[in-house]
Amino acid sequence: SYQRGTHRITLPYLNRTIFIAVDDVVCLQGEGNYTFLFTRDRKQYLVSKTLKEFEKTLDPTIFLRIHKSYIVNLAYVQRSMFNRERQVRLADGREFAISRRRMKDITQKLAQYWQRLLN
Repeated sequence: SYQRGTHRITLPYLNRTIFIAVDDVVCLQGEGNYTFLFTRDRKQYLVSKTLKEFEKTLDPTIFLRIHKSYIVNLAYVQRSMFNRERQVRLADGREFAISRRRMKDITQKLAQYWQRLLN
């Protein structure tokens, strides 16, 4: 059973290892073999890990790959986020493009996520 705040991501960062609560991760942005990890306290970490590696370890019921360069935490997606430009708006105001290929899948997963919250 999932308990808020108990799951952490281990990151090699600036010659040390840091631990970040999964709940605090707003989104991840891939840049080649590196990934920027953004937290809710507006910090950003550059990690030498690919987005694909993160995608394998993150919980797919909470994190969703919306584009080849972006993974978002569904808890931070604003509900009124879809528009003609196919973008996701996060609680911190960031907007990311949604891949055309993934649009249907993303719509379904978001609906399932919000349904779970209501139940």
